Amino acid sequence: MEKVALYLHIPFCQKKCPYCNFYSITRGFSEALYLSALRKEIAFWKEHFNPKIETFYAGGGTPSLLSPGFYETLFDILSKSFDFTPVELTLEANPESLDLEKLKTFRAIGFNRISLGVQSLTKKGLKFLERIHSVDKALKVIDWLVTANFENFSLDFIYDWKGQGLKTLEKELKLILSLKAPHLSFYEFTLEEGTPMQRLYKKKTWSSEKKVESLCRLIEDTLEGAGYERYEISNYAFSGKKCLHNLFYWKVKPYLGIGAGAVSRIDKYRWKNPENYSLYTSHLIKKGSPPFEILEIWNEKEWIKEYIFMGLRLKEGIKIVFLRKKGYSFSQNALKLLKSHELIEEEGGRIFLTFKGKLLHNRIVAFLWDNLEETRK
Repeated sequence: MEKVALYLHIPFCQKKCPYCNFYSITRGFSEALYLSALRKEIAFWKEHFNPKIETFYAGGGTPSLLSPGFYETLFDILSKSFDFTPVELTLEANPESLDLEKLKTFRAIGFNRISLGVQSLTKKGLKFLERIHSVDKALKVIDWLVTANFENFSLDFIYDWKGQGLKTLEKELKLILSLKAPHLSFYEFTLEEGTPMQRLYKKKTWSSEKKVESLCRLIEDTLEGAGYERYEISNYAFSGKKCLHNLFYWKVKPYLGIGAGAVSRIDKYRWKNPENYSLYTSHLIKKGSPPFEILEIWNEKEWIKEYIFMGLRLKEGIKIVFLRKKGYSFSQNALKLLKSHELIEEEGGRIFLTFKGKLLHNRIVAFLWDNLEETRK
């Protein structure tokens, strides 16, 4: 029985953030209708394979916008359909959608990890990002997480928003450290194609590569000095608190996505449900099958390229011997060039990115893809 990570997309939000390019809608949705569609999709997949669900992750959108009863019913459906005994059940949440009683109920029905979209603990940052919660509300919710017995939770932040400097970030990091969150995520602010902020600003003119490097260095030095491990480019954790679900993605393990806009990858196939709530629900209710689209059918080289892309996000990097067993290696000249610029290191049979290399992850991956050689004859 194959171990699989199960992802549920909840495409509902109270307000759409102007920088976000994930699929979501703010009105015209129904918990009951969505649950009916999900029941049909789960029944469809039950007929096609029998996975063991190792982790569960509800992402969005704003999954915490829905009632605990929605998830309690969903977990019952999943338990009757699959080997549903996940060691980690994560709920993405936004502060404005939570209160203490709701968190206690989420914990009681089985969630053991919360990923809280704080984004900033400054008034200026929240105003620029157009978030609808306050700093005080975010801090209150973090206290509630502890009260509700969530021993594992993550706080998600965005850095390099317009107006943020080193002093602002340094002050914010001191506050963040005082919260003692088991897991922290820091994502560089980017102008995603098609978002209101991308249309407004066209390009990010307020930051140089040098400034981004300084902000990132401050984050890494501060958090690692406080006992966090930067185990992935954007993620830091105390010992034993890594996100097990996301490790399925980064280690190119199989995952099943359900819900409107959800992506799946099982074996060589990668597919996606439509980013259309009405189409998704109506198709499942009427026909009993998800209207998914096949995105890719990987051959071995494409799987290896994904292994390189994802693996180099991790602190541990990629295994050279694994590539060789699969019949691939990198040009030695390419590796020498990257080492000479202090972008990669090679140690213990692994290649991994340096601090400088992590800032240029996508470029380095593209360069390595171009210098990937087949060794089989």
